[in-house]
Amino acid sequence: MVRETGLAVALEPSFSDHEFDREVPEILIAALIRRGDSAETRRAYETDLVTFRRWLGDEGLPWNAVVADDLERYRQRLAGHFARTTVNRRLVMVRGLYAEAKRRHVIADDPADRLRSLRGRDDRDGGALTRQQARDVLDAIAADLTRPTHRVLAERDLAIVTLLLRTGLRRSELAGLRVSSLTEAAGHHVMTIRGKGNVLRTVKVPPDVWRVVDSWVATARLADCSIANEQPMFINVRRGGRLTSGRPLSDRAIYAVVERRLRAAGVARLGPHGLRATFVTLALEGGAPLHLVQRAAGHADPRTTERYWRRKDGLDDNAVDYVKV
Repeated sequence: MVRETGLAVALEPSFSDHEFDREVPEILIAALIRRGDSAETRRAYETDLVTFRRWLGDEGLPWNAVVADDLERYRQRLAGHFARTTVNRRLVMVRGLYAEAKRRHVIADDPADRLRSLRGRDDRDGGALTRQQARDVLDAIAADLTRPTHRVLAERDLAIVTLLLRTGLRRSELAGLRVSSLTEAAGHHVMTIRGKGNVLRTVKVPPDVWRVVDSWVATARLADCSIANEQPMFINVRRGGRLTSGRPLSDRAIYAVVERRLRAAGVARLGPHGLRATFVTLALEGGAPLHLVQRAAGHADPRTTERYWRRKDGLDDNAVDYVKV
């Protein structure tokens, strides 16, 4: 049985009788989770499988006895509680589970081979901040810089939120930043990012964003570390502004920072992914060509970038305004 609190999943050499009886075999779970190309993705896959296993338990269904109608009920249950993108990802994991089981000759028939994803657009897929809302968030964090007991924390959080808003980094990419990630190329400040699929890319850092990040680096004395090349860019800050000894912020801690700062500024409740969508949306609204935004966001397909464009149907700047007869 997979542990629900971590990603470490031991591979069993073969299926045992008790596994085959009711529980999803651990070897299948491990195979699916390991397909994720980042720690964040693997955590999401694990959560998806835990959700399915809990549903099986609630229904009293052995995993290898479900039929297509059972999975359709699971699909409908998910649709009533989660956003479309979350539902579809969880259905992908169910399809993957049974496809893998059939490939390994554990089951004869695949009950999920016709399990459909949800179609259409779901408003709960997330939004994006307006330019003014983004400014309000940054101003609210900057206001804390004048409060001595809050200054260090504000320096860090301002650098985090500014980078997410202005460069579109993924949360996992931000968590993986090191002091050595900041460098210069062709006369510009840049970051070397290791993104999805372990692919390296160079992200330009505008001068005003660089100043915010550099201020945090100086405050935290990160560049003074004798192992500066390995020093995490963002570390924990204790109460009163005391710094931990190089302990990096986790993905979840970064999410908490963003959620707390947006709530304090009184704007929409979004996480780091929402700030990434804000970057894409504001860049495209500002006139940046799609292919440049795609490259900056690290998307392999421009259609992915378009899905992050939250206000593409806006009326202030509409195709009809460009046609004069």
